Amino acid sequence: MKKDIRIEKLIVNPENYRFDPVDNQGEAIDLMLEEKGEDILNLAKHIFEYGVDKAKDSRVLEEKNGFFLILDGNRRATAIKCLNDISLVKDPSLKKRFLKILEGNGSIPKDINCFVYKSEKDAAGWIKLDHTGKNEGVGQDPWGTAEQERFDYKFGGKISPATQLIDLFSKATGKSFRTKDVKISTVNRILSNPEARSYLGIDINKGDVTVMAEKGETISRLGALFTKIIKDDVPVAEVYKAPQAIKFMKDLFVSKPKLSAKSLGLTSSGPDGSGAPLRRALPKSSSRKNLIPRECILRISEPKINNIYRELRDDLLIDNTPMATPNAVGVLFRVFLEVSLDYYLVKRCGGTLKQDATINQKIAAVTGYMEKNKIATGGQLSPVRSVSGTKKTDILHIQRFHEYVHSTTIQPDASSLKAKWDNTQEFFEILWGDLEKKKK
Repeated sequence: MKKDIRIEKLIVNPENYRFDPVDNQGEAIDLMLEEKGEDILNLAKHIFEYGVDKAKDSRVLEEKNGFFLILDGNRRATAIKCLNDISLVKDPSLKKRFLKILEGNGSIPKDINCFVYKSEKDAAGWIKLDHTGKNEGVGQDPWGTAEQERFDYKFGGKISPATQLIDLFSKATGKSFRTKDVKISTVNRILSNPEARSYLGIDINKGDVTVMAEKGETISRLGALFTKIIKDDVPVAEVYKAPQAIKFMKDLFVSKPKLSAKSLGLTSSGPDGSGAPLRRALPKSSSRKNLIPRECILRISEPKINNIYRELRDDLLIDNTPMATPNAVGVLFRVFLEVSLDYYLVKRCGGTLKQDATINQKIAAVTGYMEKNKIATGGQLSPVRSVSGTKKTDILHIQRFHEYVHSTTIQPDASSLKAKWDNTQEFFEILWGDLEKKKK
């Protein structure tokens, strides 16, 4: 029987299959938030903004006195219960972020669409199918990278550089590779390094691939690359680090192709050959795993600063995973800001500041030079000027950066770090773009 049930009538299961049993609903919610707090927060935000998925029922068992025990759907119920009653969230930091959700535009569901079972045994088989993968075709068949990209392209306008090159090769030669065999993740990892991808005679700007060599030469090299990856079953781990990717491509091709005077932007022809330009949606700030989005391409000639940039963009994770290193990212972000300012001061402003100049003085000198020489407008420089401003409560204020280094208690979280970068990215693009222009 299907039924919409009020959230207060639903009991978060103390014997949730995800965890060891506890005594009551209160302990079950505490454990859920302790183990999956970030997931529950993100789910609550999505539900608040978009509502509950009406196509997916929670599985419940009717108890006495009109209450229902949740068999499947405990995370969803926990998220909604926390939105309805913030006091359920004990952790101060997490509670603050739940309250932030409620400041936005949205609504809190008061009931959940459920399917009521007569016994837990009746639901057990279906619950297992939902949570244990393909099961020889009987359960859900999860999407691989290629399937995800096709969906994202249709509804979000996104298509990865690897997929663009596979399409280019197929159209040029009439041959096709199964994307599963080519290993899109391996190709994309190689393409993420400018030196490695230069062996194909291509460049990438904001996710768009441009052929810089003669098209026929690039097509030939793509065929060799795809064949190598398929034949040797090359995993992404083998080319994950920049030196690995560069060595792999150098060993395969020895030398780089001669660049053509005429470059070909692949996305201008459309992925289906229709001639329609490809429109690409930018990813949500909260969806990326690194501080710097992959779409942010900075040309940094100084090796140390470039390595810091690449670590923040490609290597160090800040999302809620066992490999996340938000403290390291926070400290390195602070370093990247100051060394970028220092380098610009020397190369463009004559290095006129004293050696013990503060970062606020460096920001004032750099932004003043940029505005005076019409390199950037006051509006473009406003966010980075907030770093050295008087409003210490501002998320961008330098005091927040100092705390990452000097405070023994305050730790950066992924969302605030990403927000800081999103607000200052244009400044870094202008700064390093100006240095690149001067170098040329």
